[in-house]
Amino acid sequence: MKKFRTLITDRFDLDAFAKLKTDPLLQVDVSAAPRPTREELAETEILVIRSRTKIDKDLLANAPRLKMIVTATSGFDHIDLAETSARDLKVMFTPNANAASAAELTWALVLACARRVTEAHRAVKAGDWKRESLIGRELSGKSYGVIGLGRIGSRVARIALAFGMKVIAFDPYKDDEDFERVGATRVSLEELLRLADVVSVHVPATSETERMLNAVLLESMNRSAIFVNTSRGSVVTERDLIQALSENWIAACGLDVFEREPLARDSRLLTFPNVVASPHLGATTAEAFSQASQDAAEKVRAFAATGSVSDPLPPREPWFVAGFGRRTPSARD
Repeated sequence: MKKFRTLITDRFDLDAFAKLKTDPLLQVDVSAAPRPTREELAETEILVIRSRTKIDKDLLANAPRLKMIVTATSGFDHIDLAETSARDLKVMFTPNANAASAAELTWALVLACARRVTEAHRAVKAGDWKRESLIGRELSGKSYGVIGLGRIGSRVARIALAFGMKVIAFDPYKDDEDFERVGATRVSLEELLRLADVVSVHVPATSETERMLNAVLLESMNRSAIFVNTSRGSVVTERDLIQALSENWIAACGLDVFEREPLARDSRLLTFPNVVASPHLGATTAEAFSQASQDAAEKVRAFAATGSVSDPLPPREPWFVAGFGRRTPSARD
């Protein structure tokens, strides 16, 4: 019986690994490092990766028998899709595994901004109990603006409704039924920024969304608004966001993603007390890691058994399709 030579290059859930190791159609090995060697790649037919493995022309040149790649991530900027397409390789990703974790992190940042949690934490550690300087705001009765009503944005919208908020949303690729399903009112991007008390962004990084939020739009925001980005750093012009904070166009900001990562230690974003930052933790939960590994394992097994492909790259979702072709989409784990 022919076995597909399968190479795993990065961290992988143990249960998912066991499923691959016991599959009679697979011969599974693990590379010594995220960047596999020429020798490791020589016989590899299926490659299972995460974001630390960069799929580029040089790597692919060392993998003459490669047929399929699956990345156990929701992002894919570590894969040269033009190169894989030219070589007619099947490429898949795991877009649904981190939806809950990314939505929950969005709300962690929203609440940290609304109740000034990090400022309060620093004050208590410094022995300062002056609560009058840490007055926060309630979210109940306010307006929540969701930019991008996909798998993560929809979850965020439903949570906002549970907080007693009114939800408005911008997504040019969703039908009215999608808005109704999550209880959101469709508005233009300009209206959303002007009306919302909280704004969060949930779009992929494509040529269409690159720097879609700039100084002109940020200046139009509600001056008491909280702005949160857990999508991709490239969708916001960072220097314009710094200007918005400097000139008090927004009241607070929660950021999990940045134009360049890791964020430079001397970044001006870190000088603002009303900015809450995290190091790209959207998918960093045990559950999301396990689910991504399980999803990847199932894709490998299905491909080995029947040649089937699910969640192909580049994705077929409208945001991606609209931006693909002019520039390779960029997204991260």
